[in-house]
Amino acid sequence: MAIVRVLIVAAVAVGVALAGCATVQEASGADPNASAHPAATPPSPLGLTTWPGYHATQSRSGAVSAGASLDSATKAWTADLGGAVFGQPVVAGGRIIAATENNRVVALDPTNGSILWSVTLGTPLTSVDSKTGCGNIDPLGITSTPVIDTTAGIVYVVGEISDGGTTVHHQLEGINIASGSVVFTKNVDPKLPSGEHAINLLQRAGLALSKGRVYVSYGGNSGDCGHYHGWVVGVDVKGHAATATFEVASNGEGGAIWEAGGAPAANSLGDIYVTTGNANPGPPPGGPDTRKYTESVVRLSSTLQVLASFKDTSAGGDADLGTGNPVLLPHGTVFATGKTDIAFILTQSHLTKVAAIHNLCGSDPDGGPAYYAATNTMFVPCRSGGIQEVNLTKHKLGAKLSGANGAPIVIGATVWAAQYPDGTITEFNATTGATMQTLDVGTSLPHFATPSTAFGLLLIGTNSGVTAFSGAR
Repeated sequence: MAIVRVLIVAAVAVGVALAGCATVQEASGADPNASAHPAATPPSPLGLTTWPGYHATQSRSGAVSAGASLDSATKAWTADLGGAVFGQPVVAGGRIIAATENNRVVALDPTNGSILWSVTLGTPLTSVDSKTGCGNIDPLGITSTPVIDTTAGIVYVVGEISDGGTTVHHQLEGINIASGSVVFTKNVDPKLPSGEHAINLLQRAGLALSKGRVYVSYGGNSGDCGHYHGWVVGVDVKGHAATATFEVASNGEGGAIWEAGGAPAANSLGDIYVTTGNANPGPPPGGPDTRKYTESVVRLSSTLQVLASFKDTSAGGDADLGTGNPVLLPHGTVFATGKTDIAFILTQSHLTKVAAIHNLCGSDPDGGPAYYAATNTMFVPCRSGGIQEVNLTKHKLGAKLSGANGAPIVIGATVWAAQYPDGTITEFNATTGATMQTLDVGTSLPHFATPSTAFGLLLIGTNSGVTAFSGAR
């Protein structure tokens, strides 16, 4: 099936109030002059103006400086995009970029949520469970958080494209954030072993961009149906080098790299860090999982050669270590945790164990942790509820903050996290853990929903689009 691309240019309505739904004037067909419709200037003070990928930084710390105050925040606008936004909204070039499960990518005006351009990659997969045998996202299109090359002004997204029946492929597209024109297109399915099919791969983890390569990670659909391996595919978007791949469980199956929507971390050398899940079928409870690089933290070179690895030997059954992305810390260590409820602190160089902190969350930690440098504290999302504090100086657990279960971010000296699917976002004091405010999004949120921030706005993807909050001015 030919890929359909539609560019929709929105005229920014004069006098549109900050509160309420964005209104859009649409025109079909690619418009080379779309950049002539710039986003209006956001309110001052701007503070942070970019959020280029999952949890903002290559280290995946999820921590940024405070911009305009978000005190006494209220809903600024809601953009109905006609589909669920599972990934974080990303920001650069005066635009907010969001991607939906309908394979639609849009640029939003930060002042009012108006759509500046819209691109459709192709037809998403529907009737997912009946075609794959499992899965809990339907339609299935763009699930991961995009990544922006802020220097080139290009946002990269990956969509699952239906080619008819049970045949799909995963398409990486680069889109100019100013105009909405598509400047790069590539099928990024790895070369699969005999008997395996792309429909059994889920591109859930956020995209990573480092040293001119976009890294695309794969696991299986919810339920682990069919035959699959965990993969990372590294694409040189400048076309100077061949595509690189890393395969988990080459001596078996499984080993998903999904990270509950988190993204691989990257260091200054361009090395990539990922966490992986269990073999399929899973090993006996209590571990160890004997398949190659399963239940592991893995350090990869820019060409995806293994440089170091650490295996959680206590992980058996479905006890994924890969339920959250690794976080690179400023003192040469890496933080990782999974369903064995153990927080591991490892050296970044060789992934040797520095500490293991047990009884984390009391339930599956799911999603990317966030780091608060002032107190050397990690905040970890717990699926059954709460944000678990981990004191990295004393290697011990702190309080569990109630009212949220989504992956947190740190803005200045505050922690923000969503409660999914309920539809609330809570702000906590990062030092004391005290609840400061709870915001009602007004609609349900996708699994592992996590906010982002820029232009003095707090942004969250919902099951129908994007909602923004702003503080009292």
